[in-house]
Amino acid sequence: MTPINRAIPPTIRPIESFSLPTPRKELLNNGIPIFYFDNPNLDLIHLLVQVRTGSLYQPAKHVCNFAYTLLRESSPRLSTHEMSEKLDFYGTNITVNVGMENVQLLISMPKNNLPDILPLIAECILTPKYNPDNLRIMQDKEIKNLAYNEHKTDYRSWRIMWKEMLGDHYPAVSEFASTDTLNAVTVKQLQDFHKESFCAENVTLMVTGNLDPTLEQHIRNIWSVVPHGVRSSDIPHIPAPAHRDLIYDPMPDCLQSSIVLFCNSIGYNDPERTKFSVLNTLTGGYFSSRLMQNLRERQGLTYGVSSANTFFGSQSVFTINSDVNADQTQEALDSCYEELQRLQEEPVTEDELNMVKNYMAGILLRAVDTTVNAMQKFAYWYRFGLDESEMQRYFSEIKNVTPDDILFLAKKHFEHNKFTNIVVGRYLAEK
Repeated sequence: MTPINRAIPPTIRPIESFSLPTPRKELLNNGIPIFYFDNPNLDLIHLLVQVRTGSLYQPAKHVCNFAYTLLRESSPRLSTHEMSEKLDFYGTNITVNVGMENVQLLISMPKNNLPDILPLIAECILTPKYNPDNLRIMQDKEIKNLAYNEHKTDYRSWRIMWKEMLGDHYPAVSEFASTDTLNAVTVKQLQDFHKESFCAENVTLMVTGNLDPTLEQHIRNIWSVVPHGVRSSDIPHIPAPAHRDLIYDPMPDCLQSSIVLFCNSIGYNDPERTKFSVLNTLTGGYFSSRLMQNLRERQGLTYGVSSANTFFGSQSVFTINSDVNADQTQEALDSCYEELQRLQEEPVTEDELNMVKNYMAGILLRAVDTTVNAMQKFAYWYRFGLDESEMQRYFSEIKNVTPDDILFLAKKHFEHNKFTNIVVGRYLAEK
């Protein structure tokens, strides 16, 4: 048998096309859409409850996170301990993800247990009775987390970035968290926010597993009683913050500094979004990116550096972030701009561009490799008015991205004067 030469990489075969199956869809009598992702081999049912709300909609800081995270502990009939025992007994898990304009409740349960446990969970979600003791416990936990995070340069740098980005537009998000803001949350605020946000107009359901007509009828019966309300409004476009060369938060005893370069950027439905995602990946979106090669491999300034778009409303914020050696903070900033400038002046080679395209295609395939993952990816696209056809469109567009496209977008979006620099830690250039 011929030994494998591990110095020779396997042949790369480009992905020409890939399509996802179209989920079944129905509307409940209250207008809630349900998408069914059938999988006869999956007896663990996964139900995704997607709510059109989030921190951008909350009346005061922390309210959205507390209101939805505490749902599983807010049964109107059972104590926290009793509800926890029920979930354990029926092998059920509830994961809560609270975003800026979206909340997801992912409930997984064995198929045979769904009729017994789902009505109890639905009571918590539809008619929660918030317990002051549970609120106090969560507040104390978050206060301890805050005390810990306050000493982390990366936490403080992101906090400053969102303060600059959102400013006075969304003070309930941009305001710095504190012991006072955490202690100020009340049970009444949670009740009022839940009542306003959790209505049929804001809810979408998605379910995957070994479904049958009886199970589907159970799901319909439970969620058809969600009351009507007012659909959460669209998030208006937020003007780009005023350019500032440097925002410096000194922490003199740190061995590392956290740096963030950020600017206002394109929305998810922008025609250039897929091409820009190729540019972003090339810049700092994977391990062999330009920034990683420069800051980590060539100069040893950091263990890692990355770039990304965080989407909200009709826009996003583009960021480059890293933790770097404190005494080389300025060198790291200069190196970031050096790579941005190089992308504006030198066309990327076909080989490098093809490597990025293949990486991006592979990552997307891995993101939909199970029906649960495919459902969650569909849920993300659905937020922006898209469906499963986004998969094929994505493959087609990245395949056709050219070096000229990258050069054009870099010149358009990576101008130096669009970025604001944040440094948290020790910035020796000022000494």
